[in-house]
Amino acid sequence: MKKIFLRLAVHGAVALAVVVALMSPAYFFGWFSDTPPLTWFRVKYFWIFLAFGVALAGCSRFRTVAAVLGLLGILELTQFGSLAFSGEYITPFSIGLMFVEFLEVVETATAHSLHFLFVPLIVGLPYAFCLLILRRTWSLQFKSRWFTFAVIVFLLFPLIRIKTHSDRADIVNFFPTAFNLTLVNTLNSYSLWFGVLLPERLFATKGKKEFQAYDIREMKNPPQPMTIVLIMGESLTPNHMSLFGYKRQTTPFLDSLVENPAFVYGKGFSAANATRSSLPMFYTVQYHPLDENGLQRQDANLFDLAKQHEFATYYLSAQNSNCLNGVRISSIDHMITSDVRPELFEVQKDEGLLQLLREVRPTARNFIVVHQRNLHLPYQANTEHRPQFQKYPVRGLEYQKAGINAYDNGVHYVDFLYQEVIKEVKKMTDGPVYFFITSDHGEELGENGHWGHDQLNLDSPSVPIMFYGLGVEPQFIRKMREKPLQTHYEMGLKIAEVLGYEIHNPEEEGGIVYVNGVASLGRSGYLRFRRGQGGRPENLQIFR
Repeated sequence: MKKIFLRLAVHGAVALAVVVALMSPAYFFGWFSDTPPLTWFRVKYFWIFLAFGVALAGCSRFRTVAAVLGLLGILELTQFGSLAFSGEYITPFSIGLMFVEFLEVVETATAHSLHFLFVPLIVGLPYAFCLLILRRTWSLQFKSRWFTFAVIVFLLFPLIRIKTHSDRADIVNFFPTAFNLTLVNTLNSYSLWFGVLLPERLFATKGKKEFQAYDIREMKNPPQPMTIVLIMGESLTPNHMSLFGYKRQTTPFLDSLVENPAFVYGKGFSAANATRSSLPMFYTVQYHPLDENGLQRQDANLFDLAKQHEFATYYLSAQNSNCLNGVRISSIDHMITSDVRPELFEVQKDEGLLQLLREVRPTARNFIVVHQRNLHLPYQANTEHRPQFQKYPVRGLEYQKAGINAYDNGVHYVDFLYQEVIKEVKKMTDGPVYFFITSDHGEELGENGHWGHDQLNLDSPSVPIMFYGLGVEPQFIRKMREKPLQTHYEMGLKIAEVLGYEIHNPEEEGGIVYVNGVASLGRSGYLRFRRGQGGRPENLQIFR
């Protein structure tokens, strides 16, 4: 009996050593670099890695154990090498580029080896120490061929999950995120490349369109001291805003701005009809859903453009960090999301964004993104902490009517938040402020018999496109009125212009609008239509 307990204790200790080896490199990385900050511990992954450690310690052959740890170590070396050199997680696109330009990668790594010598150390030492423990205690561990099978399942699980997930068409969902452990991001990226993108490239049919890169030019005059605030809403449709003629007064603050010459507003279309496909397109100013250049090259990444012109950059979000999947985040100076400050948003809901704005320490130039959540389902749960916005009853009514009432209450709350955000920003700066306001996508509330926003039609992506200027030159506002923004793409171009850049897209088709479906890169279809008189859509085409 003592021998059994001894073996259990040793097996458990070795499994813990495996956990330490897998998690600690991200912790040690923080000793040498603080961009980006890495998540090195999460309870969920602790238990997953512990189960993997139990299986690894139980493999019947030491060579198998050494090969598995060696493979994971090599993959993590590429991850931390990318983080150290570029400040970015390795993505499936960069993995493909790494194999194509392997010699250049090796040459670059060799040339800068002294600067990044810590990378092989923070990965190699924990893995080597773990391997040594496994070797020294080999005879005291339980052994079974089933443990080897479990290890194989663990290594293949990211690909299995990608292939079987309900959102498997949207590969950007599985891109690295700041609040996953590095090994999870690494396995996801390599699984995507070898299991999805590489086969597609090998077996793709001929005739796939190649898109030309954008021409991005710095403007002659650098931007003056200013603050740019992008308020990104959630599931906000103009069809339920009194600003656009809705029968209920849901937007009293915005209504009060109608006669203000600094306020420009209109209806428009989001880049896509789902958050995780819309936002990467917005922040990288992607025009055509099939054009991968924006996600691969990130040349028009708005955070990068802001940083290059010495803007302090902020991303304040009431949603999770995975809303930025596919967007390079190394140029974001301050990134605070609901998974960083969960206690704040659990209590204050979207008003937690106001608290985060109060913590901003503005510089001469500031680029601040404020991402809301409150109109996300369930609508009622995100506003019930504020009785004054419960104008329309939701209890004791049939589901659809209660849903509309809860949504309208939420729109009233959104309107209140706009007013408060503007107040907070006015307090923090005396310089000109450019407010760009829109939503990640729209929402259907019974239109055409649909609810939600996942339909390939013209209602799901219908969003407000608004601008409000404080201390902004009248000439800029006049141009905004003469040529109002009607799409996310156009708003992205305008923000880039204020940041000091002109973006010329050789693939842009005059008067043609594209709207992606729920999955990035057109994987679940997209819309194409022409803007007619008054901006009305004409010649709608649906590509699936």
